[in-house]
Amino acid sequence: MTSSGLPEPVVAAVTRHAGSEPVRSRAAHGGSINQAATVALADGREVFCKWHHRAPASFFEAEADGLRRLAATATVRVPEVLGVSDDPGGTSVLTLACIDASRTRQDEAMADLGRTLAALHGKRGLRPGLDRPNFIGSLHQPNTSADCWLTFFVERRLEPLSQALPSRLRSRLLALPFEHYLTEPEGGCALLHGDLWGGNAMTTADGLGYVIDPAVYAGHPEVDLAMTRLFGGFSASFYQGYQEVAGRFDGGLNDRLDLYNLYPLLVHVNLFGGGYVSQVADTVERFQA
Repeated sequence: MTSSGLPEPVVAAVTRHAGSEPVRSRAAHGGSINQAATVALADGREVFCKWHHRAPASFFEAEADGLRRLAATATVRVPEVLGVSDDPGGTSVLTLACIDASRTRQDEAMADLGRTLAALHGKRGLRPGLDRPNFIGSLHQPNTSADCWLTFFVERRLEPLSQALPSRLRSRLLALPFEHYLTEPEGGCALLHGDLWGGNAMTTADGLGYVIDPAVYAGHPEVDLAMTRLFGGFSASFYQGYQEVAGRFDGGLNDRLDLYNLYPLLVHVNLFGGGYVSQVADTVERFQA
């Protein structure tokens, strides 16, 4: 460790990315994949960095690409990417501008996040997928396009990760009548955040909402909405803000969100196993023809 409290490769990368040397740091907690810290620089600024030893190739570059794509839509707020250094044989580092997180005006900020996410979802006309693969958590996420959204969701999202399930449950999952519930997005797909659970949303004291750690691709906007209901869910003010822009939710939405949440549940099956298998089984039982 250096005097800043950071490993030497991280100090070198942050200095390149931010143009100033780290002088001290404080660890940031909450993630299970990377190490992270808020870093004070010699020029008086603060930045946020995270690093991973022996990360997969393009691990942080893919995240930086997702943040830049979201920023380019001029809708949802994301931290500015200051630099990325991918070193699969060593230490990979991503440096971002700091977000001064606060709960002071959280309801207002979550409503703001709902409105900006709805604005992102309103930009339609894309084919499902992305022109590159990326990652969700530490898992490789294939994004090769398909002829329609439902084919993409089943073949690119559910099928690969369902291999971690017991064989009978996997067969039952893939035999679900998805076509009875899930439709093509009107006007085409939209760019999604792709991993929008509560830990990837931040609020500030000036009443603004931000998103972090994306796993972007083009898909049905309801995928993002579905993830907001996982692990405690978002506040009512978020959904109110979203509907101000996108219109009222319809009566069949809850069923569709439960089906879309099969994907993040399968992600957790692959990463952590355990009780997530039973959650998948509960959903399959509910929707089995």
